[in-house]
Amino acid sequence: MKTGMIVGLLLILLVGWIISAQRRLTPMDENIKNAMGQIGVQLFSRYEAAIALLELLQPYGEELWKTARWLQEKRRTVTAETEPADAAEQGVLLSEAQRILLEAVERCPAAQENKNCRNYLDALDSYGKMLQTSTLIYNDTVSKFNQSIRPFPMNVAARLLHFQKKAYLEMR
Repeated sequence: MKTGMIVGLLLILLVGWIISAQRRLTPMDENIKNAMGQIGVQLFSRYEAAIALLELLQPYGEELWKTARWLQEKRRTVTAETEPADAAEQGVLLSEAQRILLEAVERCPAAQENKNCRNYLDALDSYGKMLQTSTLIYNDTVSKFNQSIRPFPMNVAARLLHFQKKAYLEMR
């Protein structure tokens, strides 16, 4: 009888500890998803500014029309569930589009004098900086999560609850 009570008490303690671990790890996992969602918002805004600028600059060069089509074909939506490598790929794509746009504006004096053109370039730059900040926040959140699930006995609870180490986002 005493053995049964001891085993029962140990099981209750084990279940309580697992629930406690889940309550600690779940908000951290949600914070990672929220941070990736914020990255998606920044990428979306940056895409919109790039597309608007491409449309504005189309009269100044045929290659910009090709760039606009290329950008729209490669565009993917980044959500809370997106893998970091996929989000990074979208960031690289936008950086390349921004480089092409800057070169196009530099070659065309009329575009340089266009106030809307300058506003879109400023918006692209601003969204790029916000994206860098969001990437830092995401990586910091991932770092805290990964550090939490590494030590024993939390690593046992993380495996039982199917929490796995998260990948960092490496924007270039």
